[in-house]
Amino acid sequence: MSKSKIVAAALLATALTAGRAEAFCLFSCDPTTDNARSVFENRLKQKFDPDVKVVKFEVSRFWQLDVEGAGHKAVEFYFTGTAEFPKGANLDCKPDEAGAVKEGCSASKYYSTTVSNQEIKGRQYIEPGATIEFKDETRFDQAPSGWKGQDGKSY
Repeated sequence: MSKSKIVAAALLATALTAGRAEAFCLFSCDPTTDNARSVFENRLKQKFDPDVKVVKFEVSRFWQLDVEGAGHKAVEFYFTGTAEFPKGANLDCKPDEAGAVKEGCSASKYYSTTVSNQEIKGRQYIEPGATIEFKDETRFDQAPSGWKGQDGKSY
């Protein structure tokens, strides 16, 4: 078989595969539970500590949001996730003996990875070795590059 026939066959196979993937996505292209877990893990690493370990992740609800007026589709996952913090997080935000925290830190014991107007703005202290359960949610917005998660990545 000549090189040109091999190249032509490879190009044809690539075109057919891409076409099938797009056709398949027309019927089932919503983000998955694994995508939601990835966003949760990425947000934990961004907000708390890169060495965090997700030990449990369960979705309790999933639904499509009605945002057609905004010109795109969106979906939300509500979940419970448990994370271990072997090194802790934001150790410089540890409250003093009176419970006061320094500027830029939050004394809140409510932990969330959700990106919203109600997100806790200050950095939160987590003691080394702590295990924290998050009852949280994450949203994906449809974009030209795929589904954009709250971690800023496309899925």
